[in-house]
Amino acid sequence: MRRWTGLLAMVAILVAGWAGTSAAEIKMNIVGPGAALSAVAVSGLKNLNGDRDGEISSRFVDTLSRDLMLSGYFRLLDSHAFIEDPQKTGYDLGQFNFADWRSINADFLVKGAVEANGSQIKLTAMLFDVAQQRRMMGKTYTGGSSDVPKMARRFADAILKATTGVEGPFDTRLAFVSNRGGRFKEIYIQPLDGESLYKLTDNPTINLFPVWQRDARKILYLSFKTMSPALYLADPAAGREVPIRSARGRTMGGALSPDGQKIVAAIENSGSTNLYMLDSAGHEISELTQTNGINVSPTFSPDGNSIAFTSDRSGTPQIYVMSASGGEPKRITYSGNYNTTPAFSPDGQRLAYQSRSGGRFDIWSISIGAGEPVKLTDGAGSNEHPSWSPDGRYIAFSSTRSGRSLIYLLQVASGKVISPLTEGKGDDSDPAWSWWIED
Repeated sequence: MRRWTGLLAMVAILVAGWAGTSAAEIKMNIVGPGAALSAVAVSGLKNLNGDRDGEISSRFVDTLSRDLMLSGYFRLLDSHAFIEDPQKTGYDLGQFNFADWRSINADFLVKGAVEANGSQIKLTAMLFDVAQQRRMMGKTYTGGSSDVPKMARRFADAILKATTGVEGPFDTRLAFVSNRGGRFKEIYIQPLDGESLYKLTDNPTINLFPVWQRDARKILYLSFKTMSPALYLADPAAGREVPIRSARGRTMGGALSPDGQKIVAAIENSGSTNLYMLDSAGHEISELTQTNGINVSPTFSPDGNSIAFTSDRSGTPQIYVMSASGGEPKRITYSGNYNTTPAFSPDGQRLAYQSRSGGRFDIWSISIGAGEPVKLTDGAGSNEHPSWSPDGRYIAFSSTRSGRSLIYLLQVASGKVISPLTEGKGDDSDPAWSWWIED
């Protein structure tokens, strides 16, 4: 185990330092770290039936409020300042007084109602523009009690769609590595707002580099659980996984194609690490790189046609892009002498990556078509392993800015770093952001 751990550590030095709206409605566009946030009031849900203790309402409001705060677009108004009682007023136009909400300087208002019959819940939520006294959009959701947080996340996504024109990223999952359970590194999964933490791996060893399939149903990760490093393709819902091994040598990481049908594996043999295309069962399709150095941290483009990776073929670790079918790679980064862990933006036009300077890393972004790189993080702590949100407005990354490593959220356009997405003892790293969850 120590032998393989040492081998992985050498590679890790390279890998990681290792409803429609009208034109008259408000549209928000944050353009800098000092941009003002829009004030939003999230009212409790009116109980139409079956929520006498307010538990359903509280779960919906708490999750929605957390997501809106994480968006970086809103300032949540304190419910103690609310004038009206949601149980004594209505939740649609003409059923409540907008003046009660203007008086506390709300820009937007969320109201709704809930009806519970046995195990079934029907929940309606609406977003209002307070100044213009109009309903911007509304949604109705049905499901069980356990579905209430999902309803809140989907409504948060709808709120961002109504106010910014782009759907929000909250009905997604975040996978990451943590040693919070002890000294071993395990893979965890959680929604962006931190509820329902799920431990994917549970073995006394090292598990690293989670990667989602596009439909968010499977995860590829690297593990030393059999003492020798290997990739595993896991289906969390089914509770099963398939090992992906190669006769070529020791697997040092990999990437899963958007459709889940192919895997690019970084395989070490005789001191060199090269990339190989495999099918989902681990059978080799083609050899993608043939150098005597190190080629690692592969990642697929959103359309599955290209691969970005890190290579030291130029003498220092740099980012390259090549066709998924093979061919000569194109070097992307030239600024900086230590650039690693590339991640494609959802539109496939940019790469985020980490670059080292002065013994610490920051997150940068660069166009696939070349051009000057843009520094995204603010220099606090060491910032590593970027992963884009499916809407392209955010990047999750690990940072030591608070002392230990936690997962943070970066709003790309504004440069704003939002409070940690992970909590608990230990260090969290290697975030992987899923696509939107499919039912």
